[in-house]
Amino acid sequence: MYEVYIMNRPVFFQENAPTDAHSLVIREPDKSTLDALPNFIREHPELNGIVLLSSDPEALWMNFCFGYREILAAGCVVYNREGSFLWIERNGKWDLPKGKVEPEEKIEAAAIREVKEETGIGQLTLIKDLGKTYHTYDENGVPVLKTTFWFLAVHDGGDTLGAPQTIEGITGVHWLPSPVPNSIQEGTYPSILALMNRAVTAKSDL
Repeated sequence: MYEVYIMNRPVFFQENAPTDAHSLVIREPDKSTLDALPNFIREHPELNGIVLLSSDPEALWMNFCFGYREILAAGCVVYNREGSFLWIERNGKWDLPKGKVEPEEKIEAAAIREVKEETGIGQLTLIKDLGKTYHTYDENGVPVLKTTFWFLAVHDGGDTLGAPQTIEGITGVHWLPSPVPNSIQEGTYPSILALMNRAVTAKSDL
């Protein structure tokens, strides 16, 4: 199964019918249906998500990807020895540190570098691979699919305060306990909330 966020709503590529009655189900979508997804989602704000059913979800996902320019990124869900998690404020939203992978750069190195650049916080040890997230956006009229590789990381420097990378729209760096207040949950992206839940579970299993 693949999950991509389009207009901040999840679209699932899978073989079996969902149990969630709140998601729209489209069976065996063709290429024109895939291309029209952004406009369709924009025109239907009441949709919680879309499930694309296919006998071959892998092939359907590849057909979807062909319509986008792919960008690779990497980031970390960071916790410290006190059990707090690292959050940033970026462009008016609560987010996690991440950024584009440079040419010839290893994914793990990019994840650590981006945390340091965006928050000023280093002394990181990667603990666990948290998988990937996908989301789409337009860049100067070009449809982009961003694939972000995520890692759970521990910071060995306590609750050190960082320095936000203001050139990237970051205005705050914070250590926050889990779970975060409702105001932060409502002020972040659905994909980030799902990722954080995955990270908290992974940390508890260590």
